[in-house]
Amino acid sequence: MRWRSFSVLLLTTSMLGAPLGAQPQSQTPAPNPEEVLAALKTIDPNILRYFPRWRLCEPNLMIQVHQTFVLLGYPETQLDMQNIVLTAAPTRRAGEEYELLLIECGSAKMVASEIEANMRKLASLLADPRRPYCYEEIPPSTPPTPAQVEAIVNFTMPTNVGQAITVSLFEQTLKLGRTGFWLRASVGSDALGYHFWSAGIGRVILQRPLIENTDESTRRAIPHLLDARLGVGYRLTGGLDEKFLGGILAPRKLNIGYGGYLSAGADFYFPFHPQAGTALTVELPLQSISPTTSVNLKTYATVPIGTERDIRPTQPDLIVDLERLVPLLRSSGQWTLFYNWWLSQERPIHFFRFDIGLCYSEVREAAIIYSADRQTTFLSTTDVEGLQLYKPRELGDWLFLRLEYRNQSSFPFGVALQYSNQLLFGRIYLPIVGRWLYLEGKYSTPLRPLRPFETRHFFVLSPLLRITI
Repeated sequence: MRWRSFSVLLLTTSMLGAPLGAQPQSQTPAPNPEEVLAALKTIDPNILRYFPRWRLCEPNLMIQVHQTFVLLGYPETQLDMQNIVLTAAPTRRAGEEYELLLIECGSAKMVASEIEANMRKLASLLADPRRPYCYEEIPPSTPPTPAQVEAIVNFTMPTNVGQAITVSLFEQTLKLGRTGFWLRASVGSDALGYHFWSAGIGRVILQRPLIENTDESTRRAIPHLLDARLGVGYRLTGGLDEKFLGGILAPRKLNIGYGGYLSAGADFYFPFHPQAGTALTVELPLQSISPTTSVNLKTYATVPIGTERDIRPTQPDLIVDLERLVPLLRSSGQWTLFYNWWLSQERPIHFFRFDIGLCYSEVREAAIIYSADRQTTFLSTTDVEGLQLYKPRELGDWLFLRLEYRNQSSFPFGVALQYSNQLLFGRIYLPIVGRWLYLEGKYSTPLRPLRPFETRHFFVLSPLLRITI
């Protein structure tokens, strides 16, 4: 066959160190037969980088290829069904059948002659120019080494790329080149269990690396031992309409106060074992609630007081709304110890992250006060009796636990489960198109009696666009 002769010629000339067309030199010793055999099973990476290459992700075909390697006696330790790469010779015309040069299953390889001898029928399907099966194209610019998943800590903020952009309803991130800086915009307070607009807060944060990780075995996944975060939070004014999106999403019931928030934090990885570390996040309001500051009540979520509550002003001249209150999220923060664990450092397909620590949140009720002509509204947390302050009072309120699992194989997905503020919070993402478009979902529900500003089951789906360079 034409492609067999082309493959053998390419393999022998490239790996024996002689360029095509070079004249043999008489003083060169005859190659060892074992070296020749090894050379025939390897393609020069400098040539391979220009050839069509793709990763197989069709489960049925992945099983067949893997089983062929097993039946031929390849060691199980070399095989990886999740990492099957096909390399073909460049075609001359569109629609022309691919000429398979190499099939890799983990670190095990079959060259053209072995493919022809051992899996001719299967190779015919794999070489179909239409490629009527699931596959992922490997760009020519990608180094042609066997595809290895690289260890990363954060899926939306990968450290193994030069530039990265992720966009979803929940968060937008931008990596500023090789500087290690990240610019992040997000809504909600996932750490408290109030995701998307349910917390009433959005924020813009700059993350800056401060201490470089010098440990060669972990610096690819964890390039810096200390990452500091600093930003501002702002008040969300939407999400109040019960008919928004046809009533699919529950209306917002919680707010933050006016004046903005300071958001700061840091992640510190232990130098003696960078897989582990500690993290601290603090969010503080920059302005107190004053009964002399007017507000636009149409932009605040309110909750009914209820007949069982005794709400009354401390001053007789105050005009107080006795039917509604405004719940305000004030100070919050988390301190945790964490550990990042990959089942295999050589092939870090399975990733786990464990977090344990303390969580603090403070929600204060504010009364609605009207001016004498009822044309202006104010909020007050001090001039009215009967208002409540929700903050940690028992161990369950303080405890923070989180477990995350990520699979980085041919079907990359991730799931996280968290307990904090006595709320159960979950996150999941699944691929839709290739490795750049995903579907992300977040869910939360209280594990204690429902508070007036909480939703029993709050579930939101969002497309997630992830582009890395």
